[in-house]
Amino acid sequence: MTTYSLKYADVNYDLAAPEDASWLCPVRFAYDWLRDATSEYPTASPLHYSLELPLSPPDSPEDSVKNTGAVLKTRVITSCDNANGFDIYPSQAGLPWPTRLAKVRQSRHWRAGMRISNELLELFSTDATITQAVRKNGVSLARIASQELLVEEDDRFAKFATYLFPEANEQRMRLLAAVIVYVIIFDDSWEMHSENKLGVVRDDFVRRLEGQVEEATKQKTPLQALIDYTVQGFKDEDKISGDGGQEVIDHLIDFCCHVPPQQTFDNLGDYLSYRRIDAAVPYILACLKFSLGSSVRIEDPKLERFLRLVSDQISLSNDLASYDKEKRAYDCGKACYLINAVEVVQRLLALPSPGPAKSIAYSMQLNVESEIKIELDILVASGELSTEKLQFVDAVMVMTAGNVFYSVISPRYGGQEAKMEV
Repeated sequence: MTTYSLKYADVNYDLAAPEDASWLCPVRFAYDWLRDATSEYPTASPLHYSLELPLSPPDSPEDSVKNTGAVLKTRVITSCDNANGFDIYPSQAGLPWPTRLAKVRQSRHWRAGMRISNELLELFSTDATITQAVRKNGVSLARIASQELLVEEDDRFAKFATYLFPEANEQRMRLLAAVIVYVIIFDDSWEMHSENKLGVVRDDFVRRLEGQVEEATKQKTPLQALIDYTVQGFKDEDKISGDGGQEVIDHLIDFCCHVPPQQTFDNLGDYLSYRRIDAAVPYILACLKFSLGSSVRIEDPKLERFLRLVSDQISLSNDLASYDKEKRAYDCGKACYLINAVEVVQRLLALPSPGPAKSIAYSMQLNVESEIKIELDILVASGELSTEKLQFVDAVMVMTAGNVFYSVISPRYGGQEAKMEV
């Protein structure tokens, strides 16, 4: 695995503008998951877009405006709020950048998010009930938390929220970082293993998400108290702005309880349809909506095709990033199954090795990104989206690029071999 002899100091110096350098979350890893792919895929030229609305309706009929040569003034719509986030430049810093998406941002409140996530991990690692919740492979949920705590603080999975939801204010970032921890702890337990040994813990967690716990009859543990705090926090923020907090809670419940996948898929379309749920895309979109304090209806038919394409991009890029790790886990018996777009492509096309399958999957990802750009242009040209919806669309694009960025700079996929030289 190569990081092209990238140096830690050089990358972090070039990653952000000088005025934002003090806010930068350190980057120590650079993972190139296409290193063993064959080269027969398109060049990933940057994808740029502009979301514009007229400043006001024209005073004269359209034909009159055309005949007089008048220019209709527009304003650019963006989700960006530099009070909460700032631009970062992975390509400029020399990092591997396997996407056409060009707009990437980081939250200024990442330290606040890391603090609450660390507190939750500590409580999960020491809670007596959590210690007794053991997977089929003998690993307890407490052990999962302990293993995450072994990762250097700035590189833990909760850092994910820093790049996906950069416009969240400090309190909303804290809450979003907290629910990322819940995904770390509970995800594989419900997907990959029997619920028998974990049912008590999961049922208590879900009841707390649902607000169905009778506290008068049971004293809270410190962990339960912090879980309740985060659940109430989402509801409190909804009273201030938007209605995404309850949607985050609802989608987290759905994600925790969704059924394991079938073992094989007859085509990639069926696989991607499943991955829209398995990759937690509805949950992530709810988190994004909450981060903006938005009231946008995510199920709006006008956004349906755009969000489906974004979901496919996330699924393909995530699968490319995670394939090598998942394949190793499957081969050594640590995972019960291997469900990944690279595996599906390799099996359906009877390819001799993963390299060509990666190239095909990546070409598909780039094609999806091109389709996203076309759909963006259609949405803007239609004039049917409000300012709030266009801001959400812009935030979705930033989130999607942030997801790729996290995969590149996280040790979660590349491991220690992807660590840059100091």
